[in-house]
Amino acid sequence: MQILTVFGGLALFIYGMKLMGDGLHKSAGSRMRSILHFFSSNRFVAILSGTVVTAVIQSSSATTVMVVGFINAGLLNLMQAIGIIFGANIGTTVTAQIIAFDIEWLIMPAIILGVLLCFITHHAWRGWSDTVLGFGLLFFGMNIMSTELKNLAQDPDFIALFQTFNCAPRDGSLPPGAVFGAIGIGMLVTMIIQSSSACSGIVIALGASGLVDLYTAVALILGSNIGTTITAQIAAIPANRIAKQAALAHTLFNVFGVLLCVGTFWFHIGDSEMPVFFQLVEHLSASGALPRKIANAHTIFNVCTTLALIPFIPVLAHLCEKIIPVRTDGVKYQYLEPHLLNTPSIALSQTISTLRKMLTNAWVMIDCALNTYANNTPENQKLAGELDKREDEIDALQGEITDYLSRLMQRKLQPAQADAIPLLIHCTNDTERIGDHTAIILEQFDQIKKTGVALSEMAEGEMAELHALLAKQVEFAHTLLVKFTSENYAKARDLEDKINALTDSFENNHLERLKAGTCLPVIGVFYIQLLAEFRKVSRHLANIVDRAQAIAQLA
Repeated sequence: MQILTVFGGLALFIYGMKLMGDGLHKSAGSRMRSILHFFSSNRFVAILSGTVVTAVIQSSSATTVMVVGFINAGLLNLMQAIGIIFGANIGTTVTAQIIAFDIEWLIMPAIILGVLLCFITHHAWRGWSDTVLGFGLLFFGMNIMSTELKNLAQDPDFIALFQTFNCAPRDGSLPPGAVFGAIGIGMLVTMIIQSSSACSGIVIALGASGLVDLYTAVALILGSNIGTTITAQIAAIPANRIAKQAALAHTLFNVFGVLLCVGTFWFHIGDSEMPVFFQLVEHLSASGALPRKIANAHTIFNVCTTLALIPFIPVLAHLCEKIIPVRTDGVKYQYLEPHLLNTPSIALSQTISTLRKMLTNAWVMIDCALNTYANNTPENQKLAGELDKREDEIDALQGEITDYLSRLMQRKLQPAQADAIPLLIHCTNDTERIGDHTAIILEQFDQIKKTGVALSEMAEGEMAELHALLAKQVEFAHTLLVKFTSENYAKARDLEDKINALTDSFENNHLERLKAGTCLPVIGVFYIQLLAEFRKVSRHLANIVDRAQAIAQLA
């Protein structure tokens, strides 16, 4: 029964940790994109960013999985990713530091407050309700686990179980077999529960109950640091090779760090019989209880490893590139990266980037069709030959964006994020329709060529004027999707009005030319159809512009 209670406490502890992490992530998720902007600065800023993000989401493995997604989407390079991973290992120690506090008196108030906050319907409070409730449940589970483990610590059979990997010094030296055995156990447990923070909490509970000493606890913690890298390795399996390199860097960093730390277990300074690493822990922990010493050991290990390996980030990156070389045919980025769905703000930003790529392709098709008639150069002919391929790519992107946004709708979203999804889908449909109009424009030009009669000089001038205005309209739509300004919006709307007015005017001009006999009726219908296509393309661009304000807020 006691064992069952221990596992019940463990379940509450892990659930509370997840709930608190999800709550913090929900509350701070909108700021994750801003933190990403710092990643490109330097390795020190990247380390700081990784530390902050991991402290928020309570898991270094989750951060590394997210980093894998960012690399696969082309948001980060390997050097930046390694810096973030270094910081993630420091950030993950925050949980252990919190757990080590004796704040039993806060448990029930936190649970009560968290439940009360759940009844507040305003979306801004939802994340905080989960955070507070998770905080309370985390410590409640920790308290149950610690209490029952203290009772079990009186059982000789249970004590004997932990003695099999007891790392306490024997004859003045730590037993290597027990040390590496405990490291293996810590690694295995973390691989199972997928969280080094949770494993640290379990170790702290074991320490508080007297079942493990500082030496054994540190070995278990070291193992958890290796075990936490497995999640990232799994996440990197379908990713590109740079993402695989980043996951490998996480593993190598932790393995090197563990080896460096373990290497100090048999070195002493002065007359002390205590190994140098444990001397440092004792010195920095002063009169702290064992849980505090364990938490400090976790932090000291990761901080010291990071400081020791910072100068070698380029070397580590080079090593990863040697082990997993990038193929010469280039890196394929997956803009709509599935891992990013867990961070809706980033997922939406990448969707907008993909939409802009789709819009660029659609305009290249229109631009090429118009240029081919006006200036039929070999270069334009080559582009014209690629139009079918571009259209297929646009159709594929439309399907991918729609599917991606459909999956994103299943996530917990802020109201603005949820409102933006149908707008993005409509923009995607408008962009696809722009590409479709290319075929009709090309068909009209082919019909004109078959007549053997060219458009009049005035008609060609009119088309060139509309072509230039459409190009400006595309540029405004492209910009407004990521940076909305009232000034550019007004200019974009004026462009549509101007294009509509001009097409009406040009139709009238064409009719006058027909009456005057300066234009042959045989091509008249084709020119009128071309003007109608200009109007339609402009209308689709205007639709994108109209939705840009709500969309750009998420970019």
